[in-house]
Amino acid sequence: METKSNVLFWIYGSFLHFSLAYYLQSQLNANFFGVIDINSKPKRFFQEQTLVKFQKTWFYHDHIKKIQREPDLQYLRSFEKSYNINLWKLAINERFFYLHNRFYKFTKHEILSILEQEIKLFESILDEVSPDYFLTYDPVFHHQKLLLDMCRIKGVKVLLVCSTGIDNKFIITENAATFDLDKNSRNNPPSDIKITSNNTKNDYDLIFQRHLQNRNFSTFDKFTALKDYLADSDKKLINSNFMYYGRTKLKVIKDALYFEIKQRRNYHFLKKHSSLSPDLKTRFIYFPMNIVEELNLLHYAPYYTNQIEVIRHIAKSIPINYVLYVKEHILAGLRGWNNIDYYKQILDIPNVVLINPHFDNNLLLKNAELIATIRGTASLKAIRYGKPAIVFGEQPIQIMPSIFSVGAPDSLPKLIRLALKHKTDSTDYEKYKEILNHRTFEFNQLEFENNRNKSFFSGGIFSNVVISNKEMTNFLNKNKSLLVNLMDAHLKIMLGQQNTP
Repeated sequence: METKSNVLFWIYGSFLHFSLAYYLQSQLNANFFGVIDINSKPKRFFQEQTLVKFQKTWFYHDHIKKIQREPDLQYLRSFEKSYNINLWKLAINERFFYLHNRFYKFTKHEILSILEQEIKLFESILDEVSPDYFLTYDPVFHHQKLLLDMCRIKGVKVLLVCSTGIDNKFIITENAATFDLDKNSRNNPPSDIKITSNNTKNDYDLIFQRHLQNRNFSTFDKFTALKDYLADSDKKLINSNFMYYGRTKLKVIKDALYFEIKQRRNYHFLKKHSSLSPDLKTRFIYFPMNIVEELNLLHYAPYYTNQIEVIRHIAKSIPINYVLYVKEHILAGLRGWNNIDYYKQILDIPNVVLINPHFDNNLLLKNAELIATIRGTASLKAIRYGKPAIVFGEQPIQIMPSIFSVGAPDSLPKLIRLALKHKTDSTDYEKYKEILNHRTFEFNQLEFENNRNKSFFSGGIFSNVVISNKEMTNFLNKNKSLLVNLMDAHLKIMLGQQNTP
């Protein structure tokens, strides 16, 4: 008799892995379990749904309470030693715990208490389920990454869904920082490499542009979301979900109004003081900024989250006859842009030119002599355009010879000069694509998320809404074509492993 695999899903508000479980269950002889991280009203759907048969589910926020007693530091320290996980690195880079929370200031006691409860919950789940697989996506929050790291350390096969940054290709990997690659992966490059023209925008650029358009909510959408938010009783959510601590309706409305004002004020300054026509003939090094509150910084470059300091480090290290072009990320506008003082600090650096976020990123990449980036798709595009790049955060593209990894900041001058002298190989981009090719599949996650917003969220914005079985069924049916490749990619790994002698 065949032994069933135990599969643990992380289910969050994107509904991606619930949708995946729905389609996998008819193809995979396995026991399904789920950890559900959701706000209060959609929770009712997951309590009552009949679409996916889970052996057991745990609602994450049901297990995280405000506790008055002192955290058990001995337990936390023992956990750190056993798992080799740095808990403060996770906690301080959690956007809700530090720096980015506009509604609530967490105390050290509260943070440690939450960590203690999370670890005990996750250890009990892993002990009870003994999962063979953990299915999730690139983690946004600290608790998602905590469970992922625990699974990996305990030998659970992690199937992590990640964008590759190449067209609309995704990959399933155990480690998003490396895609499970090492430098040996490039030792046997495929033959007959064809060089892709770099004169046109690729599918990734077009998908990204459509995503920007979909995030441009109308006044009517915002009014609809506000109306439903005001009509919603959210006291239970505020008390039970630490992500909502301190969010009274009055505070949220004031914050929303201030956000609109701040967004316009910050962009007015940025537009006035940044260049829309930079000199592309001068010798320059290009640093594209990351969004401050994103996983690329918080999880994969945890010691480089202060971008102003990174810019200063680079500016101190470049040759005297170069300038540093710095461009704000176009999606920073979704978070209100950075404050005026933030941009002033960049503008004050003598050998730095601040570039308008609407200037063509590809022109800067093509004309720069070197790309410097913390983490993101810029280093991948650097290879595409035949440019060397230095990176501060760990990422898969580092296996390629024209990518230089930053160690200590004082190594930057030497590293930059080494990179500037490097002769790039015009076929490296295609080689990298081929290295990943047999593991990638097409999936438009941004389209999936946009469809979710339209199907369930009030005004496409407000997410604490009631969901019915019928609504979810319609959503799953409409998005089947998007999900088939995702399902097949998981089955290829899971069934392949089952059939391995």
